[in-house]
Amino acid sequence: MTKANPKAPWGAVAHRANHAEKYLRWFVEFCPVPIAMFDDNLHYVLVSQPWVKMLGIPRLKLIGTNIYESIPDAAKHRQGLEKCLTGGHLDFVTEVTISTRGESSDTFQWQVQPWYTDDGSTGGIIVASNPINTDSSIRLSEKLKHQLADEMEERRYIEDAFTKIGTALESANDAVCITDSQGIPIYVNLAFVDLFIYTLSDLQKLSNLSSLFANVSVSETIHRAVMQGGTWSGELEMCNRDRQKVPISLRVNPVKSALGEVVGTTYICTNIRDRKAAEAEINKSFAALGATLEATADGILVLDAIGNIMICNQKFVDIWRIPDRIVRSQDDSTILQYVIKRIKTSEHLHNFGKDLNEDQNSFELVELDDGRMLECYSQPQNGLAALAGRVWSLRDITERLAAEALVRASEEKYRLQAEKLERALQELKSTQSQLIQAEKMSGLGQLVAGIAHEINNPVNFIYGNLAYADTYTTELLSLVETYRAHYPEPVEAVQDKLEEIDIDFLSSDFVKLVGSIRIGAERIQKIVQSLNKFSRSDEEGCKSVDIHEGIDSTLLILQSRLKPTASRPEILVEKIYGDIPLVECYAGQLNQVFMNLLTNAIDALEEDAQAKGSWQMLSDVPHWVREDGKASKIVIRTRVSAESSDEDSAISDRLLITISDSGNGIPESLRNRLFDLFFTTKPVGKGTGLGLSIAYQIITENHGGKLSFSSELGRGTEFTINIPLKQPSNTSS
Repeated sequence: MTKANPKAPWGAVAHRANHAEKYLRWFVEFCPVPIAMFDDNLHYVLVSQPWVKMLGIPRLKLIGTNIYESIPDAAKHRQGLEKCLTGGHLDFVTEVTISTRGESSDTFQWQVQPWYTDDGSTGGIIVASNPINTDSSIRLSEKLKHQLADEMEERRYIEDAFTKIGTALESANDAVCITDSQGIPIYVNLAFVDLFIYTLSDLQKLSNLSSLFANVSVSETIHRAVMQGGTWSGELEMCNRDRQKVPISLRVNPVKSALGEVVGTTYICTNIRDRKAAEAEINKSFAALGATLEATADGILVLDAIGNIMICNQKFVDIWRIPDRIVRSQDDSTILQYVIKRIKTSEHLHNFGKDLNEDQNSFELVELDDGRMLECYSQPQNGLAALAGRVWSLRDITERLAAEALVRASEEKYRLQAEKLERALQELKSTQSQLIQAEKMSGLGQLVAGIAHEINNPVNFIYGNLAYADTYTTELLSLVETYRAHYPEPVEAVQDKLEEIDIDFLSSDFVKLVGSIRIGAERIQKIVQSLNKFSRSDEEGCKSVDIHEGIDSTLLILQSRLKPTASRPEILVEKIYGDIPLVECYAGQLNQVFMNLLTNAIDALEEDAQAKGSWQMLSDVPHWVREDGKASKIVIRTRVSAESSDEDSAISDRLLITISDSGNGIPESLRNRLFDLFFTTKPVGKGTGLGLSIAYQIITENHGGKLSFSSELGRGTEFTINIPLKQPSNTSS
């Protein structure tokens, strides 16, 4: 017999399976060799006709009986037979003596092997019996053995194939039903039972599947078409046992025999209820999306990867003012070409983003041929593996840009007005402060001039009479000496008086007293002269003056602030004067500048000394001590420098005055505001913020010069005054 082909078509395998049992029984019935099949208890299951003849016992009496009852000699081989049952022997061969109807005894060779059930367990044994010492019998036995082996292998193959096919069908998600040529179901899987609530027996009672169809004529049409060798597929509604309609994707294929004959049909049903629900939700979402796109204020254009229009809302049409005839044509290329013609300037829209990367967004302003401006934004739409398209969003911002331009113009107008008012306010404050300061300085100058005048008159009187007093004193003392020379022994009263007044001491000390009075009067005269120089009026305009006299007079006025106090040591002043000619300037104003700069220097030195030093007694003498050993000192330098002016490149001589202190310096954060009006770092009540601002204005505006400074924390600050030696004729105060 030919071995089963594992690659045989499924139809051929099914055909064989349907007739396998029949063929097997025919084989056992007509097999010329004695063969018997036993179960796991060694009871007869099947026997061949030659086996019946060998024992002389009818088949019906053998079936269901034990092997030892019909063949007592088999008990001698019990152990080998049972090993076959347990799998110990896969092929057991032995010799058995069999008596036929109690008359003659013959010896037979038994070939025993187990047979297996579907689950792989041993179902029993098969015994083939062959007479011994007969050549023909041996050959026949060998032939039958090979035939039996082939049949058993084919049966195992068929059973394995059916097991795999059944497992696959039972584990499938789709409902599967197989019918015969009459349309009567012969197999349904579990998914089919779950879906339609019909078992195989239920369907077989209905004779066909027409009851599952909402339209019986459709069922009949499908069955006729498939039985003619065709196939059918489509979506329709079918009914379960409760007559509930189920949306189904149905595929019906013919089942053919090995000869190509249609012997049945296969129904494969896929439940698409969830898919239908999802499609409904998607349709609802698309409807909502469409409504949203139409309600948005932006024009929306969605292009696929090759440039076809997928979505285009009405706002897009309105923005581009596309004619109705072009819109109704639904020709994508015509619509896009019209859009491109309307573009005057753009970066990406004119080629619809072909120059952009697949993951690149874009934003641009697009100008149209009618002057309108559009705000354009695009974003790529990526699929699973490649670019799926691009979404363009456009908005007409022409009116917004016009409004923004109007707002900017208004803002600029109001900003300029605000700046103008701010400058006017600052000028007003500056003018007010200057007027106040000028009034103060004028009053101070008048006061100083008045005091100087009042002091000067009696001082001149005293100083003018000192020469006579000196002469009279000399003559009187000479007269006393003459009397003492001619009358060495005066009367007792005169002698007592001379001793009382200590005439010798009086004579020498009186001369010194007159000299001291002269020195004091000269000192007062110098002070009065300094006051007069400091308070000199600028009413006569710019005059040539000695700058050093102005500096010295200012230092003289500030002399009391340079002396040591309980909180700081004496402030030393070092004057390094250069050879300076007379300078054309407003002397009173420059003296005011010197006063402000020197006052600030003294304040800085006082603050630094109080923070870093103290008085200590050393050898009963007070000494000022500080850790860094730095002295409180002001250095004033003057020199002439040849520089070019800001107005032209002409070289002119200029006066440079530097006033430096050894204080702590000015912090970086305050340096940019140092010359601002009303800016001060001093406590409330001590500083007004006017000194440096007015000094800056006097130097820069009234003298055409520069006032600058440099500062280093921990080392001090230096101010530099730079003014021309001669003032231009058009300079005014």
